Amino acid sequence: MTKDEISLSEIYIYFIGEVRTISIVFFVLLSLGVAYAMTRPTLYMSVASVIVGNSISLDSSTSKQLENPEVVVYKYSHGSTITPVKNTNIVEVSAIAEDRKSSIQKVQISINDIVKAQNDIYQNQENKFIKYLAILEITDTTKMQILSILQDASSSSATHSSEIATTELPYSGKIYKIMFATILIATLAALAAGAIKGFVIACGK
Repeated sequence: MTKDEISLSEIYIYFIGEVRTISIVFFVLLSLGVAYAMTRPTLYMSVASVIVGNSISLDSSTSKQLENPEVVVYKYSHGSTITPVKNTNIVEVSAIAEDRKSSIQKVQISINDIVKAQNDIYQNQENKFIKYLAILEITDTTKMQILSILQDASSSSATHSSEIATTELPYSGKIYKIMFATILIATLAALAAGAIKGFVIACGK
C-alpha cells in the first residue's frame, strides 16, 4: 500500500474517533427536522372531476371537446390546480387550504367557472346552428326533429362535475418527504462535521 492510499482500517479508526461528533450533529439536526415536521399545520385537499362537454357536430361519429384540456388548465387555474386525465375529456380540479371550507370553495369556484364558460360556448354554437337551419330548404317537421335531437345532445354532452371529495392532510401531507430530507441532510452534515474536525486535529499535530 502506497503512502497516499487509505486502508479500511484507517477509515474505521477515523469513524470511531469522531463517532461522538458525528452522533451529536446527526441527532441535533434530526431533532430539528422532527420538530419542524411535527409543527406543520393540518391541511385539507378537495378534489373533483369535471367532464368537458362536446361541441355541436353534424357528424355523430366524431366529437370535439368544447375546450381542449390545455386551454382549460390555462384559463381556469386561478385558486386551484387543474390536471387533465390522459386520453379522456376529464380534468381533475383540486385545491389545498388550511381549512376544509376554503379548500371546497376554491374547487367549487373553478368548477363553476368551467361549467359556465363552456355552457356559454355551447349555447353560442347552438344559436348559430339554429340560424343555419333557418336558411336551409327543409320542412318544418324535419327542422323540429333536428332541434329535438339537438336538445337531447345538449343534455348529454353538457359539461358537468362529480361531487367534491375532501381529504385531511396531517402535517401538511409532507411528513415523509420532510423526514427523508432531514435524515439525508443530517447524515451528510454529520459526516462532514466529523471530517472537518478530524482534518483540523490532523493539521494541528
